Amino acid sequence: MKRTIISILLALAVCLSLAAGVSAAEQLVFDEANLLTEQEAQELTALLQQVSSTHNAQILVGTVADTQGSADHMVEALYDDMGFGYGASRDGVLLLVCMDVREYRILSNGFAGDAIGMSEIDAISEAIVSDLSGGDYAGAFETFARRCDDYLEGYRNGFPFAFGTNLLIALAIGLAAGLVTVLVMKSQLKSVRRQDQANVYVRPGSMQLTVSHDLFLYRDVSRRKRETSSSSGSRSGGSRNIGGGSF
Repeated sequence: MKRTIISILLALAVCLSLAAGVSAAEQLVFDEANLLTEQEAQELTALLQQVSSTHNAQILVGTVADTQGSADHMVEALYDDMGFGYGASRDGVLLLVCMDVREYRILSNGFAGDAIGMSEIDAISEAIVSDLSGGDYAGAFETFARRCDDYLEGYRNGFPFAFGTNLLIALAIGLAAGLVTVLVMKSQLKSVRRQDQANVYVRPGSMQLTVSHDLFLYRDVSRRKRETSSSSGSRSGGSRNIGGGSF
């Protein structure tokens, strides 16, 4: 089984190193199943190189016509045996499409595994599965690359992309609910009229003021983000995640 997988990996490398327009400096697209045109392969390679160099994590796309086993095993064998990933912690993300079983897998490793965990992989899967099902492989691969760019950018800046998106959604829902509540309460107060002085609410002789103080309830605070060394994309260690599905 190991020998068969190694043969497949070698075939991938040979086929794609001969593809016209693929950069000789770094091969990031392994289209053994021939899902992309020459132009699409060139454009995808350029995008993957940009994202990879920006975040110092190798972002790759691979396709195979014959899985020769499980897709999970195939994506790990391809990543490990081909030596993918940057640095000692092998930082990178690989999307593998297996045409014989109509399945895809996303593997994230190293600090990219910390930035793109299972929830992020699930979100990427939801974003690309319709394009994969419809045969728009170039569109699916571009979406994958751009989502990786978003998640890695958020992680490097200390603000996870998924958390930020969820927070904005929660704030929008909360504001909408609050607005509805206020409007309902306002509609029930039609008999209330504005009074310029508070003495109309006080019963005569029921209140005697003995002590008075000034009490400040609010203050304005200006804050500025302080840059730290942890903002860098270079991290040791990291984790590995594998997810995906069928299409």
